[in-house]
Amino acid sequence: MKENSFFKPVIVLSGICFFVTLALALTNFVSAPVIAANTEKAAIENRIALLPDADNFTDATDSIDLASETGKATVTEVYTADNGAGAVFTVDTSSFGGNMTMMIGVDADGAITGVKVTDHADTPGVGTRNFTDEYLALYEGVSELTTSNVKKDTAITSTGAPFSGSFLTGASVTGTAMHTAVYEALAKFAQLG
Repeated sequence: MKENSFFKPVIVLSGICFFVTLALALTNFVSAPVIAANTEKAAIENRIALLPDADNFTDATDSIDLASETGKATVTEVYTADNGAGAVFTVDTSSFGGNMTMMIGVDADGAITGVKVTDHADTPGVGTRNFTDEYLALYEGVSELTTSNVKKDTAITSTGAPFSGSFLTGASVTGTAMHTAVYEALAKFAQLG
């Protein structure tokens, strides 16, 4: 009798674990394609918003050397406009809260058309102050950065002030991470020729 009382709970718990695992696997099987489609749709919408003159995009990631210029940010995707309007870069960088993913649009002349943070774990109200449209607009029209460090960059922003005087105090780790990502995108655009 004691032997039966030991094995019964083990068999019941094993059965519960099996069916829960099966349910999770089926849920993933059904939802994974939907999640992938929604992710791709969002990426296409972001590319269009960052490079509005583009007619369509082609993946050009394999056409450049993805090795990081700074060691602090990495270009993971490059999509070029089929009509030659420019390119959109997806860049992963390390911010205060961890990994941050950004997309940067660059027109055919090498000027930034837009910057968008697509994923981050930064502190709301602190690091995220760098994500405002007003702050991101500082990069629009810029075609060259002198360094990946926002605190030391003498390049001129879209407002006419140098980046070194435009970074947000108290959120400089995030600002530097973002600046580094933009620096990487501009360096990789030069490789596209």
